[in-house]
Amino acid sequence: MLTVECGRTMPMADEVEFPFSDYPEPGSATEVADGVFWISTPVPFVGLKQVNAWLLRDGPGWTMIDCGYGVAAVREQLRQVWSRVLCGLPITRLLVTHFHPDHAGNSGFISDYWQVRPWMSQGEWYAANAAKHDQETDATAARGVFYQRHGLAEPELVKFIDEVIPYKDGVELPSSYLRLRNGREISIGGDHWRVLIGEGHSPEHVSLYCDRRRILIAGDQILPAITTNVSTWQSEPEFDAVGAFLATSKMFRGVLAADTLVLPSHRKPFTNVRRRLNELALHHAQRLSLMLSHAEEEVSAGELISVLFRSGLDGHQIGFAMGEAIAHLNHLVELGHLRVVETKDRVFYRRTTTGNVRISPHFQ
Repeated sequence: MLTVECGRTMPMADEVEFPFSDYPEPGSATEVADGVFWISTPVPFVGLKQVNAWLLRDGPGWTMIDCGYGVAAVREQLRQVWSRVLCGLPITRLLVTHFHPDHAGNSGFISDYWQVRPWMSQGEWYAANAAKHDQETDATAARGVFYQRHGLAEPELVKFIDEVIPYKDGVELPSSYLRLRNGREISIGGDHWRVLIGEGHSPEHVSLYCDRRRILIAGDQILPAITTNVSTWQSEPEFDAVGAFLATSKMFRGVLAADTLVLPSHRKPFTNVRRRLNELALHHAQRLSLMLSHAEEEVSAGELISVLFRSGLDGHQIGFAMGEAIAHLNHLVELGHLRVVETKDRVFYRRTTTGNVRISPHFQ
């Protein structure tokens, strides 16, 4: 995931607010609402810094949401948290928002330790198992060919191949799971939490919303300060991931109360979710407009990563940068401004409209 700052030119009077000034200390947790505890653990990805997990008091036990990256140091931190927070009660349920390694990484360890099966959506479960076996998003060689065909220069391609972090390095999966479906109501500690399935960042990303408490466990679908990676992958090369992500954001706008406390997977809990959704819509509109301004007769994704992202990306980030560039180009195809041209050796996009076109944010 790239730590790309979102522009803040939106003419609105209020701002996103952060009720908690500090992250929890390693091995500890911060109570962010009655019976809801925030855990923060490290990740090996440049710029991302950390990932959050959540513990919810649940009658005679606890529900845990997300697992952290699957390495020994993180597992030791989790043991420390459990000894300090659980009051001797067990974790009786594990929910995983999506298959990415910083979220599902310790799912096997936690399942074995507490004798539970993780709850996941079917799309995330299958994606996790495919990635674990070097397929789908973790098929590095296939991704390299895909990015090369989309114009990635040889030095960046070599850097990507050399430095991308394999999925299996940070993930232990259990042998089975329990399926979460969109709209399902889950009772946790006497409160009803609704499963909201989102797209764009991962196949069937799970967020949980408690309307009575005005709390959203957002996963990676709504992040403060940084923007969610929205990528197209080689297995579905014409997928409009940006359109799927924006459609999910629109769904959130229709569901969430204005005073919702958002518990994101990265950075700190925040309020004023509608402001943040507006910022994200504006961010993508600005990127689409920028890309279109650099598309004369034809353009490739590889030509645009230096336009969209800062220099000096490591190999892991180069992969995300290419995925984002292709996803935004595919959305411009959906909007009618480009068409994709695929030959034996390359893939590029040809302009179908003329003039200086400015893309409007999807919330307007």
